[in-house]
Amino acid sequence: MCGLVVACMGMSAQQQFYSVFNRVGLSVGAGTEGISVSVGAPLTAYLEFGMGMNVVPGIKIKGDIDVGTATYSSTTVPLGEVEVEGNLARTTFDFKAHCYPFGSRGKFFLAAGFSFGGKELCDVTGHSDEVEAYLRANPEARGSIVAALDDYNLTFDDNGDLRGNIEVSGFRPYLGLGFGRLVPKHRIGARFELGCHFHGKPKVMQDGQEVPTDKWSDGDNDLSKIVEKVSVYPVLKLSLVGRIL
Repeated sequence: MCGLVVACMGMSAQQQFYSVFNRVGLSVGAGTEGISVSVGAPLTAYLEFGMGMNVVPGIKIKGDIDVGTATYSSTTVPLGEVEVEGNLARTTFDFKAHCYPFGSRGKFFLAAGFSFGGKELCDVTGHSDEVEAYLRANPEARGSIVAALDDYNLTFDDNGDLRGNIEVSGFRPYLGLGFGRLVPKHRIGARFELGCHFHGKPKVMQDGQEVPTDKWSDGDNDLSKIVEKVSVYPVLKLSLVGRIL
């Protein structure tokens, strides 16, 4: 009888370790979202909430994209391709709820939430001396020479520069799963998470406006593939967590 009472008290104590915001955890991680810092607190042993900030460093992608003319233009194209660079640097924030089906007895979790901020997925820049020289010699051709980024036509400016960005939705639902708590029972722990953000089909912007579409090129380059195929953003994250309260 005494053993049963002690066992029940032990189980109760385990469950009470996590109650309404009675603990606070801090997490530092790295993965496909960049460098992440999160803070979390439990509601019960089965439910935990977390908020975080993610910073992607200036990872750069280079590629050659096709150059042509705007529809119905009689402008002569001075070159076939131009090298552009994509900069993936951005900062996002997220809010997630983590459900632990086994309560305090397990660390496996299912996650749901959303990410916001960081609409600009990739900043695209390029330059062509040939286009610059052609436009100086033929000012009537200004605004008619374009480069194909998937179905979108980025327009060269008068200096032969090409600037644009790939944008996604500013609000992105999230689903995931993993192992480990944002608020560990011990002071220090580890955490693994796998999931994805649903941000829809990216679109190409220039000067704050979505650029015209006219598919005349296959767009066989890494930047065009981001626009064409990346409708979800994968999350793979490994974190070091600590309990501060």
